[in-house]
Amino acid sequence: MSKFIIYLAAILLSASTAVAQSDAFYFVQMSDPQFGMLEGNKEFSKETKLMEQAVKAVNKLNPEFIVFTGDLVNDWKDKKQIAEFQRILGQIKKETPVYVLPGNHDFDQKVSDEALSAYLDEYGYDSFSFHTKNTCFIGLNTPVIFADKKDEEQSQLVWMERVLRNSQKCNHRILFTHYPFFVETPDEADQYFNIPLTKRGNYIDLFNKYNVDAMFAGHLHRNADGSSGNFRMVTTSALCYPLGKDKVGFRIVKVYPDRIESEYYDLDNIPSKVDL
Repeated sequence: MSKFIIYLAAILLSASTAVAQSDAFYFVQMSDPQFGMLEGNKEFSKETKLMEQAVKAVNKLNPEFIVFTGDLVNDWKDKKQIAEFQRILGQIKKETPVYVLPGNHDFDQKVSDEALSAYLDEYGYDSFSFHTKNTCFIGLNTPVIFADKKDEEQSQLVWMERVLRNSQKCNHRILFTHYPFFVETPDEADQYFNIPLTKRGNYIDLFNKYNVDAMFAGHLHRNADGSSGNFRMVTTSALCYPLGKDKVGFRIVKVYPDRIESEYYDLDNIPSKVDL
């Protein structure tokens, strides 16, 4: 299991335990279901079984919401893969909000206009923001950043900074992406699994400027975490095919007024309830 706790420095220290408990909530992050990956796009029966098991488990937990952080399918042009992902998504309880973000496999390599348009036609959005219980949540389309899709990236950056600037009265600011901005350290070398250094520093400066507590990402197919200042970068393993020591599973994130706690569970060890 991969676990971390983020504490907000020197705030809310006088809050009572009762108040903290009553304001607490939790959500679930799933990443990289990637329908079609395990059988080289020939079929997706294994992914179906795994995601249905995950949905059955999460329906018992009743989280505040669920976020899928990209690579929803393995081949963005495969309508059957998309339809199967959407079908199982429909099994989640209707009262539980569900948000999805694109991964690199949900587009072509260059995030062409055709691929971006197809994604928007299918899902309706590629980024989001909302507030829940005095916490601001933002979901980003990081494939456009990695692919250097300049106009789309700049438009998203302006929007994100505006949302962050207007969220400073919230207890927390939490971001979701597919690509981690870094895996372990903010100055690590460029690789397939992170955002290039030429872009990374500017974003991390903004995250610290606007007091972003944490970002939850996928793409790596294993669990990892790192930090830069007060900003915590948390990468969650895959619902389809993990590459690290952790098995297939998902992450449960608890949000308190003064801290955020996160733990990854494999599908065979999902708790029957979440205590706050």
